[in-house]
Amino acid sequence: MMMMPHSESTGDPPDIWRSILFHAVAAPSPLNLQPWRVIPKGPLILDLYLDTERLLPRIDPTSRQVYISSGAFIENLEIAAREAGFRAGISLFPSGWPGTSQSPDQPVARIELADEHNTGSDPLFSCLHTRHTNRRMYAVKEIPQETCSALASSFDLEFTSFGFSADSSFREDLAGYLVEAAKIELSDPDRLAERLSHVRITDRTGNRQDGYGSAELGLCGITGWLSRLRIRMHSPESKNRSAKDLLIRLSQEQAESAAAFGWIVTKGNSRYDQVRAGRAYERVHLTATSHDLSLHAISPILESYPGMEVPGRKVRDLLAIPDTHTVQMLFRLGYSRPGSPPGRRGVKEFVRSVNLPEGSS
Repeated sequence: MMMMPHSESTGDPPDIWRSILFHAVAAPSPLNLQPWRVIPKGPLILDLYLDTERLLPRIDPTSRQVYISSGAFIENLEIAAREAGFRAGISLFPSGWPGTSQSPDQPVARIELADEHNTGSDPLFSCLHTRHTNRRMYAVKEIPQETCSALASSFDLEFTSFGFSADSSFREDLAGYLVEAAKIELSDPDRLAERLSHVRITDRTGNRQDGYGSAELGLCGITGWLSRLRIRMHSPESKNRSAKDLLIRLSQEQAESAAAFGWIVTKGNSRYDQVRAGRAYERVHLTATSHDLSLHAISPILESYPGMEVPGRKVRDLLAIPDTHTVQMLFRLGYSRPGSPPGRRGVKEFVRSVNLPEGSS
């Protein structure tokens, strides 16, 4: 039977895992919070959990986004394990079928390494640390067909599919819906405050190991400097309002500069579906990086915030998604000057050593 940890402390992972986890934690996560923790169960086995202190209850109220980020973590881990000469056996939710609520005592996955030196490298390994979310403006430049084909064939997971469109009228319609969704998301003071607590607009870069600054937000050069200056000049009472207006304006400019949009759909919306979508998304993003293509995931319109029903339905209709399926990821694609990946916490900070109560098993 699953037992809750009696006590936890950070520590070094076993030697075999140290390099593999270094690559795994380069995965994307909502607002770069890296909401993962791992518990070694032996030299070749570990369990992956969500870090319940790194959730976003306002922005991600159902934890859908953090389960997707766990899938991206798992995909990175498997790619890194293969590079190290191991096959990673992955069992999702080994304690049983997950519910819709957050279960901090239930692992998302158990990963067991098997020595298998003839696995060969995954060509996407070289992109693990150059992949990053690029929120800058994109050039209106056509994406070659061979790149589109590479994105579509980058994963093969059951009940999970990839969609893509560069049609100009499609892009115009979708951009309008995304701006509408941004206004709805940021109209709630609690959601706005939660976002601004991790998006440090008045900092040029994210000087911490999580979240990000104005450069990662897409505010660069003189434009970024002026935006930071304007917000600093506002009174404390009006700073959030000014930041909100800036974020909405950025959302519009970003959406309108997309050369194309892509999306990942699952048949259903279980926790299994969400983790699978995260694995698929990471492979799409890594493949885009390998083709010098920028990618920026956009989540608000996929959430069930009050008032989001209308733009959410418009997007489903535009994408021709049946009610039996769920759009898990929506993202813009295009060409832009690359930025730098945001900071990451050290591997030790993700690892927990566990002492179970005496007599437990």
